[in-house]
Amino acid sequence: MTDKDKIIEKLSNKIVMLTQENELIKDEHKKLTEYLSAALDRTGLFIWEQHIPSGQLKILDQAFGSMCGFETNEIESTVSSWKNNLHPDDKEKVIAAFEEHLAGITPYFHMTYLMKHKDGGDVWVSDRGRVIEFDDDNNPLRMTGTHTDITQEKLYELELAQYANLDPLTNLLNRKALQHNFEVYTNTSKYCGGALFFIDLDDFKSINDIYGHKVGDKLLLHVTSNFDALAPTDALIARFGGDEFAIICKTTDRLALELLAQSILTILAKPTKIEGIKISINLSIGICVFEKNNESFANIYERADKAMYSVKRKGKNHYAFWDEDKES
Repeated sequence: MTDKDKIIEKLSNKIVMLTQENELIKDEHKKLTEYLSAALDRTGLFIWEQHIPSGQLKILDQAFGSMCGFETNEIESTVSSWKNNLHPDDKEKVIAAFEEHLAGITPYFHMTYLMKHKDGGDVWVSDRGRVIEFDDDNNPLRMTGTHTDITQEKLYELELAQYANLDPLTNLLNRKALQHNFEVYTNTSKYCGGALFFIDLDDFKSINDIYGHKVGDKLLLHVTSNFDALAPTDALIARFGGDEFAIICKTTDRLALELLAQSILTILAKPTKIEGIKISINLSIGICVFEKNNESFANIYERADKAMYSVKRKGKNHYAFWDEDKES
């Protein structure tokens, strides 16, 4: 065997060895990809990579856009397509944060935002990533990160927030939420004073005792629907629990407030059938008018409460305004 033949044989053996090693690496890569795919399956997490100069995007083991309901080839795998699919409410701030990271202003990109789903709905996404490769001129070349579908978590979070702010029976605001809305209103440029109605259902306990809580609950819903129908459209209506309600009207017009109070008393005094039983309800209403924007909710509520109890003492089923002169 000549020296040339020996060199050719050696190179051939080397090629065979490298080919085998390459096959082993491919097999190992395939297994790792399968393991990762299995680990990510149904987690809502997608690993993405962007080639920055071209704007091309790819997502590991998933079609681009699948999170938003798109099939393969239905949407281009590009940053432009991703930007176009951002929800209008979030688009500007998300793109700004993304470009700030590419410019080296922030160490990483991390945003929670909405994307548009193919069916017209919304998808909540938690997105994070960072540049992992630069070219010879130190320009960003490659970026990688993760998209996580957090829609269910967000919906659950919003549901919890709703429970925290709404009365579970009537879906009216609870006391905490009413106070928050009052504080928001008194700190806006549209603030022009208002009035707090504190309303107690007269002898409601006896209705529960005689007819049961099912009838009592339906009566509370009947009362709620009437408050909603009679109060101004911009009024805030709340149930404090039991048989106590509150309405905040954004007007100080005494005549309008008196007309509302009288309308509530008149309408609810009319008998209504609940579970086949004719029931009417009387109310005691205390009203506190407020005009200064530095008045606390607690003080206004306390004054309306005192006015309401003055009605109770005088025989119930009426309304009264809190009078600072009489209280002092």
